[in-house]
Amino acid sequence: MKQIFVANPKGGCGKTTLAAQLSSCYAGRGASVALVDHDPQQSSADWLRCRPKRCAGIVPIIATRGEVADDDYDYIIHDMPAAAGIESLESMARSGDKLIVPMLPSPTDIKAGVRFLMSLNRNHWMADAGLDVGLVANRVRTNTNYFKVLSAFLKEVNVPLIASIRDTQNYIKAMDSGVSVFDLPPSRVAKDVAQWQPILDWIET
Repeated sequence: MKQIFVANPKGGCGKTTLAAQLSSCYAGRGASVALVDHDPQQSSADWLRCRPKRCAGIVPIIATRGEVADDDYDYIIHDMPAAAGIESLESMARSGDKLIVPMLPSPTDIKAGVRFLMSLNRNHWMADAGLDVGLVANRVRTNTNYFKVLSAFLKEVNVPLIASIRDTQNYIKAMDSGVSVFDLPPSRVAKDVAQWQPILDWIET
């Protein structure tokens, strides 16, 4: 069983989108997957309610109702809420778990990311627990100055950048329909699916 946490205290950075894509990817490969929604807004749960029956099944777990995923799943993916800090992970994370931190290439998001990563680096529990942390640059347009600023910042932090996800309407359209890019025709999303391979490789290491 693998646990994957998608967290960043800054709202709007794409946590639910990333958690949904991962859940759909692994479910589509035949794994048993639980998607744990920790946000009172229940964005992940709403996405699952719209999911077509033709798509691979994902089990919804609504943490705000006190629901807990057991160890029977191949993957447990946690969509953490905005403002959730390290303390919210301490009671759930185990050695070998993965923490994905999505970041947008904007000044506000970079500053928020700096504070979160600094708190991670200062926290001895994270190292003792054996939690692996990786960054994902989300909604990226590589030809913008904001992306250059984000790239420069990421080179200075002691956390690996595992992937960059481009800014595309494919994710918005998929999420609105309860699906992911992994559920769409390959010819439409080949470029997007390819960008996820480094994330999947990192999770499996």
